[in-house]
Amino acid sequence: MSAVSPDIAAAVSSLPPQRFPAMRRSGLRDLLRFVGAALMTGLVASLVLMAAILFLAGNAYAQSGSSPIAGDDLQHGALLLSDGVGGRVAAPLLGTVVQAELSGLIARVKVTQTFKNPDNAVREAVYAFPLPETAAVDHLEMKIGERRIQGQIKERQQARQIYEQAKQEGKKAALVEQWRPNLFTTSVAPIGPGDEIVVEIEYQQSLRYDQGVFSWRFPLAITPRYSPGGMAPEGDTQSVMEDETARLPGCACDVEADARTENPVRFDITLVPGAPISEVHSRYHDIAMKDLGDGRYRVTLEEDTVPADRDFELTWTPQTGQAPQAALFTERFAGEDYWYLMLMPASEPTTTVRLPREVTFIIDTSGSMEGASIRQAKDALLMALERLQSGDFFNVIEFNLTTKPLFAAPVAVDAMSLKKAHLFVSKLRADGGTEVYPALKRALEAPPTPGMIGQVVFLTDGAIDNEEQLFDLIHERLNARRLFTVGIGSAPNAYFMNRAAEFGRGTFTFISDLHEVGEKMAALFQKLESPALTDVKAQWPMAVDRWPAAIGDLYQGEPVIIIGKAAASTKRGTLTLQGAVQGKGWHSTLALTDAVPTSGIAAMWARRKIEALLDESRRQGGSETVRDEAVQLALKHHLVSRFTSLVAVDVTPSLPADMVMEKTALAPAAPHGMVASMANLPAGATPATWQLLGGALALGLALGLKRRQVGRHGY
Repeated sequence: MSAVSPDIAAAVSSLPPQRFPAMRRSGLRDLLRFVGAALMTGLVASLVLMAAILFLAGNAYAQSGSSPIAGDDLQHGALLLSDGVGGRVAAPLLGTVVQAELSGLIARVKVTQTFKNPDNAVREAVYAFPLPETAAVDHLEMKIGERRIQGQIKERQQARQIYEQAKQEGKKAALVEQWRPNLFTTSVAPIGPGDEIVVEIEYQQSLRYDQGVFSWRFPLAITPRYSPGGMAPEGDTQSVMEDETARLPGCACDVEADARTENPVRFDITLVPGAPISEVHSRYHDIAMKDLGDGRYRVTLEEDTVPADRDFELTWTPQTGQAPQAALFTERFAGEDYWYLMLMPASEPTTTVRLPREVTFIIDTSGSMEGASIRQAKDALLMALERLQSGDFFNVIEFNLTTKPLFAAPVAVDAMSLKKAHLFVSKLRADGGTEVYPALKRALEAPPTPGMIGQVVFLTDGAIDNEEQLFDLIHERLNARRLFTVGIGSAPNAYFMNRAAEFGRGTFTFISDLHEVGEKMAALFQKLESPALTDVKAQWPMAVDRWPAAIGDLYQGEPVIIIGKAAASTKRGTLTLQGAVQGKGWHSTLALTDAVPTSGIAAMWARRKIEALLDESRRQGGSETVRDEAVQLALKHHLVSRFTSLVAVDVTPSLPADMVMEKTALAPAAPHGMVASMANLPAGATPATWQLLGGALALGLALGLKRRQVGRHGY
């Protein structure tokens, strides 16, 4: 059948010629109306779609918590009250007090959180909190009403069974578990109506010394982490390492929440530097200091409390000499001797010789970097490019969901290559997921050019949960290179930054504010351009089980730390240190009789030893022998680990057995400077911006065509 009847065709063919221009004008008007309608429809549709996607994304993020995911999605310490159907609501947090004694090279910290159950129902609660990745958690005390409950260390499954049994019997109980090296949880039950709960966690850690400055960093927030899909390499055994880890229900990230009222934090710090100090400073918070006499100082916040949306850092500068120094400390624990060695470099460079370098810069442009973080990273990278000199080679690799290298391989530094690099960096935008593995693999593919120092500089917030996979990649492919990590943002993943640099025989740098980019990068450049001490070796007069087993390079302004346990009890003999500075031999000796007695060394050694055992177990595919050794170490030193937990039970029942406990949900604030949408929108294979634009245009075009058909056919 013909689409046009013969009568209509004849009528059209008989029209006089002068009618055609009018038809063209009419067609133009129709076309303009069509385009205008399509654009208006697209605009309205895009607004509707944007609102819908933002709404649904928040729900999707929250609903994803109903399926088991890691506890790393929690942003700050908070009490989670379960609603019994998979949802969780945050109980009002009355306050957090962090009490720390920073003495010599060791920090002893007590974290006290006070909560209150505002409901009339009896509840079970989960308290989640970040801690430093090197924290040796060895003490729990819970106060519920008038009862104080001390925690005991048990194997993880056994501790969980003890807790569940006590809960069923109506006995008040508490359980502390480690989810990741820098994230812990405390479960508490039962909590009666109106009960106030005080949770005390204590831990030990070593202080950091770099560029002539000591520092202590306390995490208050964790950036939401991206979980890459389908990237696990052959032989990945992370599931083996977490086989006993029950999964913590996830929580929605409420970026609009007022962190100041949700989780106010107070600091009370006693500083005992052990030497005269020239300066005490906090980069991100205003502080007040009082001289207590006898070489002790009290440090508090000027504002009394601060919101838990960015890490706290305290730094102090002692008066030091110019030549490398070594300090030795010792502790006797359970009939065994433990040793802590710190080899300190000179505070000023000892050489100006600059070695030719082949540097690959990796920059994270994933969605979690949106906002202040991407600006900090770009500024830092541009500054690094300016330090390159003739004779150097370099490349820049950008990654989010995809890996995009600037050059196919490192190229020589010249005006043209630097111009291309500056243009490349200036166009970088943050969006999409965080697929680190392909980018890091690309940077480590080929060995560095002969005769050059191979270096990789990695700028990221570390917002990923596949750290173990990346550590294995570094271990397998690093070769003669050095890996330097630069943590970006107010709450970077310090565990990944520290360990990646450790495995990479490099160092790590934190940049939490645009104003410190210049200072922090300048310090990093000195390390990149001229390692101060290489091939470091320590010779003990007795057998020592030490960490790390292989000592890394001693970069300018940074010490090497060795923590060891002696196989035999002796405090006689000499410890000899040797290495090379620009090819010239260097050595130093210390008499064991000069070691200073200090508490806490045994716990820190045990924590490091357990980490080393877990690394070994991962490389061996999950060795039960290694796991058993790690468990015994944690039990002996009373430490929370992947395989051990602290559990506390009040033997007196406070409520009837088997009573129903309701449960409620965490809505944490995003880390300071993080764009709100990046905290809530789930990562996907297509950037959200293009999804919105594509959907809006497609819908607008479809509605416009439909309108055109209605106008033409009348239906």
